[in-house]
Amino acid sequence: MEKIFIGNNLLEKLTKLFDFGRFSKIAILTDTNVAKHWLLTVKRSLKQKTSEIIIKPGEKFGKNIETVKNIWKKMFEFGLDRKSLLINLGGGVICDIGGFSASTFMRGIEFLNIPTTLLAQVDASVGGKTGIDFEEIKNAIGVFKKPTAVIINVATLKTLPKRELISAFGEIIKHGVISGREHFNLVTSKKPEEFNQSELITIIKQSVKIKSEIVKKDPKEISGLRKVLNFGHTIGHAIESLSWKTDRPLLHGEAVAIGMIAESQLANQIGMLAETETQLISQSVIRVGLPSKIKNIKSEDIVKMILSDKKNIRGEILFSLPERIGKVIPNVKIIDKKIKKIINYFN
Repeated sequence: MEKIFIGNNLLEKLTKLFDFGRFSKIAILTDTNVAKHWLLTVKRSLKQKTSEIIIKPGEKFGKNIETVKNIWKKMFEFGLDRKSLLINLGGGVICDIGGFSASTFMRGIEFLNIPTTLLAQVDASVGGKTGIDFEEIKNAIGVFKKPTAVIINVATLKTLPKRELISAFGEIIKHGVISGREHFNLVTSKKPEEFNQSELITIIKQSVKIKSEIVKKDPKEISGLRKVLNFGHTIGHAIESLSWKTDRPLLHGEAVAIGMIAESQLANQIGMLAETETQLISQSVIRVGLPSKIKNIKSEDIVKMILSDKKNIRGEILFSLPERIGKVIPNVKIIDKKIKKIINYFN
C-alpha cells in the first residue's frame, strides 16, 4: 500500500514526510499552469538538485504516446537510472501520464504523486492505475502500478478554478453512492465552494479511504470488486472523449456526473434501483452545480464508443450499476438498445 499524506502546507516539509535521499536522481514532471504556482515551492522543499519536465496542460492534446515519448527522451537526457524517482506534480493528466512513463522507463522506476487538483487528490493519484488515451479511447493504454507515496496538500486548491473544484465532486459523489449514506450526505450537503479547508480535508480523507479499501481487495480488477469504481464511467468516458471534438469539451468529473445520472436511470429501467434513489442521485448531482445534459453529441456515436470500452468482455457491454446508495453491482450486462434509449433522454 502506498503511503498517503493528507493535510495543509505539506509542500514546505516534503523531506520530513518522505526519504528522498535514497534516490540517485529526481525529476519533476508538471505542466505550465502548475509550474507557475507550485514548482519552485517543491524544489526549495526538496533541498537537492532536480531536473524538470514541463508539458502543456490538458488531456485533449497531451495524454498520448507522443507526450510519453518526449517524457522518456527527457528522462534519458537527464541521466535517470533505475534508482531514480519521478515526482508527478499536477492534476489527473500528470498523475496518469507520469505514472505510466515511470512504470515503463527502464522496465519501471519509482514515482511519487503530488496531486494539485481536487479531482486528482480523490481519484487519479491513488489506486495504481496509470495510462494514456489512444485513438480517442480514454485510458486505453496503461499499466497497474502504485506510486511509492502520495502527498495531498489542500493548499493547492486555492489556485484551482471554480469549475474544476465542482467537477471533482463528480468522483466524490460517486464514492458516496458506492460507500453509503454517511459520505453521500456529507458531500452533497452544500455546494463545493462552500466547504472550508478543514471540511475538504475530511472529504478527501474519506474519499481516499473508500477508494483505497476497494483497491486493496482487488488491485487489478481480477475479482470484479474494483469495478464498482466504474459507476458513471461507461457512459461518462464515452461522452467525455466525444466532447473533445466539440466547442464545449467536458471535464472528467462533469462527464462522470452525467454518466452517473444516465446509469442510475438505466438501473431504474431494468428494475435494479428504486425511483426515489434514482431521483436523489440525479438531484444531488445537479444541486452541487454539475451538468446533467449532453449537447452536440450523437447518441449513435456514444453507443459506438461504449462498444469499445475496455471493461467489456467478449463483446458484452458491462456496467457497474447502483442497487441502492451504498451498493453498486459490477458486470451488469446491458443491450445497446436500452443504452441508446437512455442516451436519447439526455441529449
